[in-house]
Amino acid sequence: MIMCMALFPYVEVEAIATADVTTSESNPSNVSAYANFNWDFIYNYKGSSGVAIDDHWLITATHVADDPGSGALTINGEVYTQMQRVYHPTADLALVRFDKVLPGFYPLYSGRVNRIGTNPELLMVGWGYTGTVFSASFQNGPGGRYVKRWGTNRAVITGQSVTADMGGSAGSRTSDIFSTLFNINDTSYEAGAVQYDSGGGVFIKQNNQWKLAGVIILLLPPEDPNEPDHYPGNLMVEIRKYLNWINDVIDDVDSDGDGLPNHYEDSYGAGINMDPSVDLDGDGQSNLQEWIADTIPTDGNSVFELLESSTPSSLHFSSSASREYQVQFRTNLFSGDWIQTNAWILGESGSSIRSAATNDSVRFNRIGVRIP
Repeated sequence: MIMCMALFPYVEVEAIATADVTTSESNPSNVSAYANFNWDFIYNYKGSSGVAIDDHWLITATHVADDPGSGALTINGEVYTQMQRVYHPTADLALVRFDKVLPGFYPLYSGRVNRIGTNPELLMVGWGYTGTVFSASFQNGPGGRYVKRWGTNRAVITGQSVTADMGGSAGSRTSDIFSTLFNINDTSYEAGAVQYDSGGGVFIKQNNQWKLAGVIILLLPPEDPNEPDHYPGNLMVEIRKYLNWINDVIDDVDSDGDGLPNHYEDSYGAGINMDPSVDLDGDGQSNLQEWIADTIPTDGNSVFELLESSTPSSLHFSSSASREYQVQFRTNLFSGDWIQTNAWILGESGSSIRSAATNDSVRFNRIGVRIP
């Protein structure tokens, strides 16, 4: 395989442009050929797009994840809080962790998008501006942002990389990519990604199951310099090239065995040199304790603690929806063991309340936290 490096003007892409807007804005499962594709797990993330790939993790483009804003998702009326962002060391690819279990996610595709002897149809989904379709190209549109759309295309180039800089804290990124070209006669719902589709998903069907094969990052330069707003196709980060990194993150791999997963050290420390015993933010809890409690080790206000609204019979404490908690008590601080009063149960996002018995004249309570 020949590998090459290409440098393109980096145009942020973030809604699907397709000739059939009515169909593209409705669930693709309404079309018989895509009846088993569920587009519910592609989300409007920071005004762009992101795709759920695990219970707590969403994948998107780095240049989207490093945009300002809380990154919170609202799903079925419920707020999902962004807990952590993990950037790939070089590629325009980021993983975002949320505080609650996401409603569902997509499996990852490990093969080539244009296999020898065949070039299967790809399905693209994103949020953003409405695009205008031409006979051999498409154009950014002026409105219709934050509308989910889908369309189809085929890969034309693989085995290449692209270097680009979208600004922000991430800076320049070099990504292994595949590309698509817009040809309105190529697929039944031929489409291209336009502004505000960055981080959207590109899917391929394998054994009758749709899998995530790519993440949309940018538009190809115009074919005709006299028509700078007309774009022939798109570039997508190729998922198969980054499977090891993705799996290491979502599986909490801890290479140095210090109790802190690699992704936590990458986000908040100097890689795997982060000391688990150090208290970075001076809040009285070590880096390891902060990871166990799912608090932020660089923010002194993010700490696992009993809140002032607690009473002897009702313990109110800061909590995470991805950690388990248990009330424990003893009647003598100098002898005896802490006694468990209830089973370990998941907390709520932000804070939780647990009951504590008051049938002893002297009783000391504490809250335990652990990773499920």
